[in-house]
Amino acid sequence: MTTAPDDDPALALASHNRILPMRRGNTDALIRIAQNGGRRVVVATLDGQGDKTDIIDTLARAFDMPRWFGHNWDALYDCLTDLSWFPATGYVLILTGTSPDAANAPILTDLLTDCCDHWQAEGVPFHVFTDSVVGADPA
Repeated sequence: MTTAPDDDPALALASHNRILPMRRGNTDALIRIAQNGGRRVVVATLDGQGDKTDIIDTLARAFDMPRWFGHNWDALYDCLTDLSWFPATGYVLILTGTSPDAANAPILTDLLTDCCDHWQAEGVPFHVFTDSVVGADPA
C-alpha cells in the first residue's frame, strides 16, 4: 500500500508545487518538516472570511507584503511570485478557515495554482495546504 502525498507531509513537500488538502493532525509535522528543509512557513487563517478584501488583506499580513502592495488580485499575484522581501529556499502556505464566496473561490484557487506553477518553473518549492479551498489536488 502506498501513501498518498497529502497523507505524508514529507512526500507532499517532495512533490511538484500545487494546492493540497490539509489533513487534520498533520499540521505540526508539516511545519517541522518544511522548516527543517529550509522552507518558510506562512500560516494564514481566514476564519471563514470569504470576501475579496478579507482574503487579500489576510494574505498580505501573513506574507508581510511591502508598503507598495496594491491590495487587489493582480498585486497579490505579483507579490506572491516575487517575494524578494521575504527570502527563503522554498515556501509553504497553510490556509485554514477558508470559505471563499462563490465569486472569489475560483479566483483564489486560480491565483494560488498560478503561483505554484510560477515557482515550479523557477525551481523553488511553493506548496499550498488548505482545509477547504476549492481545487485542492486530492492526490
